Amino acid sequence: MAITTPLSRTLVLQFQVGITAAGTPKLQSRRYPRVSPSALDDDVLAVGQALAALFADPLFQVDRLDDTGISA
Repeated sequence: MAITTPLSRTLVLQFQVGITAAGTPKLQSRRYPRVSPSALDDDVLAVGQALAALFADPLFQVDRLDDTGISA
């Protein structure tokens, strides 16, 4: 059976910086690495929203990227 180990977590904020010619949102991402792998989802979201309030562009989405190791 495979064993998974959380290695790292990154908070990604996506801001809408405009509209493309096709009418879809033009996005710009900002990454914040070194988030504790044990951080709760609600806490990651709260920090993302607090950071987003410091920017002029509207927040489009908050993402969490997890890096997980798998071993036998």
